Amino acid sequence: MKTIYNSEAGKRKILALYDEQLKRLDRTYQDVYVNTSFGRTHLIETGTLTKEPLLVFHGGNATTAYNLLACDFL
Repeated sequence: MKTIYNSEAGKRKILALYDEQLKRLDRTYQDVYVNTSFGRTHLIETGTLTKEPLLVFHGGNATTAYNLLACDFL
């Protein structure tokens, strides 16, 4: 499978930023992986799990972690 990263160093830097953004959520979350027709897809599950779920897609040029920070009001 083709990678989206230009280099291994770049990949490590982006993944470190991603982890840092998740820590800033200051709440519990779990990684969920779903097999789709496009391949293995990573989801972040957080919030009140007894409520109706809301699936939020991040736009281009943003990570899921950043999107969750921006949607903290939800």
